[in-house]
Amino acid sequence: MFDRLHHAGLAVADLDAAKRIFSDALGLRVDMTRSPYPGGRQQRGADPTDILDIPIGDCEIELNAAAAPGGGVHRFVESRSGVGALHHVCLHSDNVADDVAHLRASGMQQIAASPEQLESNEPWNTVAFFHPRDCEGILLEIWPKDNHRVGDNYQGEGVFTKMHHLGVVTSDLERSRNFWTNNIGLRVDTQKSSILKGGRYIAGENVNVLDIPIGESEITCVHPNDTNSGTAKFLEKYGARSGGTMHHMALGTRDVKAAAERLQSHGLELIGTATNDEAWIHPKTAAGILIELVKDDSPAT
Repeated sequence: MFDRLHHAGLAVADLDAAKRIFSDALGLRVDMTRSPYPGGRQQRGADPTDILDIPIGDCEIELNAAAAPGGGVHRFVESRSGVGALHHVCLHSDNVADDVAHLRASGMQQIAASPEQLESNEPWNTVAFFHPRDCEGILLEIWPKDNHRVGDNYQGEGVFTKMHHLGVVTSDLERSRNFWTNNIGLRVDTQKSSILKGGRYIAGENVNVLDIPIGESEITCVHPNDTNSGTAKFLEKYGARSGGTMHHMALGTRDVKAAAERLQSHGLELIGTATNDEAWIHPKTAAGILIELVKDDSPAT
């Protein structure tokens, strides 16, 4: 089963610039045991990538920068105006063989593996990827059982406590619910977002959402109810072919306004005004990533 987000994968144009945003400005720290800075974890092969792992709560922010032109990460960044964007969702599995077999049986296409590997009857036991076409427009990565936990010194300055949720935008909320529940095996938090009522309505944004918990975090499916809002235009521009795509990353914090002020002091720009409950950071100042700051009311550990 999938028991937590392993990481949110971000594709960025410049690893140093992204580190200044997602580590220095946020008060988080690179996990030097996995991806020593400045070079990072150097993944080579068909898509050469330099990676920095930044722990937050029970998962990570993973910064991916192309190490050479022509690969998938490089092409993706170029498609996002050469800046970057949310690139993939990685789920941690406590039984990767069963989970990958289930996803295959659900009709999802596994990618980033040789034909010989995909045709083998041997149980899958490593990282697996599934095609965005079959995953609501999201590149889905599956991570095998991982008991690695970074020490407290890598959890940063305490400004941000966890990955509150990853927002995915969809043209069909029921189809999205079916994917995350029937295919992935998660469950909607019906107390927060009633399925019978069509999800949780957010009047100020004219969207309906479904909240789907996983570990300390959530997948939040967002459906725009118009065609003119920023959310609707984003869906049309980046997710029209697959009916969805990744939209934003939400970070939990005990004090939204203080966290927003900190990010502003590091050159990040707010969209609108921060409230006690939420604030939004403009993607043009955050490596192309739309960031939401959310009040974390969970019990302190």
